[in-house]
Amino acid sequence: MGCTPKRRIKGINYDEKYEFKLEFEVPITYPVTPFEIVLPELDGKTVKMYRGGKICLSAHFKPLWSKNVPHFGVAHALALGLAPWLAAEVPSLVDAKLI
Repeated sequence: MGCTPKRRIKGINYDEKYEFKLEFEVPITYPVTPFEIVLPELDGKTVKMYRGGKICLSAHFKPLWSKNVPHFGVAHALALGLAPWLAAEVPSLVDAKLI
């Protein structure tokens, strides 16, 4: 099992700031396997999420990751995986008054 850093991320939507707990685990097979990004506070609030708050990256980000191994790292996963997911999901969660 790899290391599991825990941080907080911030997002802004309609001039409101939102802060979420961020966790990810660097797998033993890194860099061949991308890590799963977990937002435990949003667990169960959107269909684009697996159990435990893991966000769905398989359709869009994993093919991009596999083409760019071993050049991609943590910053790429957050910028190209988490950021678009947050940009799509946070406004819908706000509109549905789930956050």
